[in-house]
Amino acid sequence: MKVIGLMSGTSLDGVDAALVEIKGKKVQLLNFITYPYSKEFNAKLKKNLNNDQAKLEEICSLNFELGDYFVYAIDEVLKDKYSYDDIDLVASHGQTIWHNPKGLKGQRASTLQIGEAAVIVAKTNITTVSNFRVKDVALDGEGAPLVPKTDFLLHHNNKKNIVLQNIGGIGNLTYLPKDAKEDEILAFDTGPGNVMIDYFMHKYYGKAYDEDGKKAFKGIIIKPLYDYLISDKFIKKAPPKSTGREQYNETFFESLVKKFNLDQFSKEDVICTVTNITVDSIVYNYEKYLKEIDLVVVTGGGSHNKYVVSELGKRLGVEVVTGTDYGIENDAKEALSFAYLGYLSFNYKTGNLKSVTGAKENTILGNITYGRYRHGWFK
Repeated sequence: MKVIGLMSGTSLDGVDAALVEIKGKKVQLLNFITYPYSKEFNAKLKKNLNNDQAKLEEICSLNFELGDYFVYAIDEVLKDKYSYDDIDLVASHGQTIWHNPKGLKGQRASTLQIGEAAVIVAKTNITTVSNFRVKDVALDGEGAPLVPKTDFLLHHNNKKNIVLQNIGGIGNLTYLPKDAKEDEILAFDTGPGNVMIDYFMHKYYGKAYDEDGKKAFKGIIIKPLYDYLISDKFIKKAPPKSTGREQYNETFFESLVKKFNLDQFSKEDVICTVTNITVDSIVYNYEKYLKEIDLVVVTGGGSHNKYVVSELGKRLGVEVVTGTDYGIENDAKEALSFAYLGYLSFNYKTGNLKSVTGAKENTILGNITYGRYRHGWFK
């Protein structure tokens, strides 16, 4: 079965699309691309992830506009080799607009992802699984992370205790003890990943990210800012836990600028400080909640930040490698995982792990928007 997994995460750089072939428990990556957002769309999306600036009519439009972008990404990942008719299924995580699984501030426990699946189906006629988080949240779970099911299938090793550390906008880990069964693994969000680094890189340098961690290497830590950020309640919170831009957003970052008068410090020092929060939020959660570790595999955009990877190795005192070094496509991991989760849902199999998310039960995830009929379905 050929499946395309689509992911738009907290980094907001574009749509990740992974084309995979699935045969039972064998998952092969055939192609991977990132289709970038335009500057205008990126700005509109960021604005509407901020509670103080969001507009209902724009969110409504973004839902369909993002569906268009998903189709552009599908076209790009298929380019020159495959057609829509070759693809059995699309699995789309969508873009999280708001995530409040604990029902904070008097609100109902809830989560909202946009990127209309009907747009994908209308333009490609490929059956699409979407809206993966909501069923887990409805069952009192965190709704995330959902990739551990795939992590266990593809990367569990009976000889090593492995941590898969993804660093996108938010950092998240999957801990795979060598003797663990699927329902015994641990996974959760560790705190800010690239989200603060990228914000201040754009603010100070007009750049999307800190290439190779060069700015972080040149700076020193601003202690008051560091002490304030590392004491963040989410970082210290016990799992299960998940977070996103509803907590780490432009309003919060600008409040830091005013609170600590960051303009008095060098730009490199600010970048260095927030980069160290990424590193030490990970280190704190490892030391607090994980047991023996033999190997850490870093994936996501943060895997390209040499400062982050090198400092993790120094502070953890264990082998730290990037996904590429380990045989994982650094940027494709989450899109590939959702391709497999879509495959599970379509075949009436559970996709979450209640031991990870805190849900009442393991359950089939997602909504299915049907496209063309495939011979052999529904037998």
